[in-house]
Amino acid sequence: MKVLFLKYHSMKKAVLLSLLSLVFLVSCNGPEGPIGPQGPEGISIFSNVMEVSVDFDASNNYEALLNFPSDWIVYEADLIMVYLSYETISNSSGPINIWRALPQTLLTNEGLLQYNFDHTYQDIRLFMQADYDLNLTTSADRENQVFKIAVIPAQYGELIPHLEELSESDFDYFSSN
Repeated sequence: MKVLFLKYHSMKKAVLLSLLSLVFLVSCNGPEGPIGPQGPEGISIFSNVMEVSVDFDASNNYEALLNFPSDWIVYEADLIMVYLSYETISNSSGPINIWRALPQTLLTNEGLLQYNFDHTYQDIRLFMQADYDLNLTTSADRENQVFKIAVIPAQYGELIPHLEELSESDFDYFSSN
């Protein structure tokens, strides 16, 4: 008898809860309010990306110095990423590049070969390094090397305030965490 009472009581609660939910959903009906004022225009920040093909040889000291395009604005804090087109695979829609982030080290018959880069906010230098004479590098590893260069907007931030800006309670907080 007690089990029947509990089942009946539970069913009664479930039906009541369902009816209240249905009333709530149906009662949220009415005319749409007025359109609010136009907000301020936001900014749109996109990364700049370019692909370049480079031939490395003794005449250019196995490096290429590239200026960023004049229509790009690059700041000191921006992040520069470079990728090497390591391999191309076939697809029904056309070839697909497989990209690897620099620095990229290859094991060749001559030894270790590395593609690397450095940069300023004005230019980027792509270069090869090896633990052997680069003149021994095959033309396949030197010529028509395709790189993807990305400039990612960033800004400097401060995670921890300067010491002279901290109060005694701040010191307590930082020393306990």
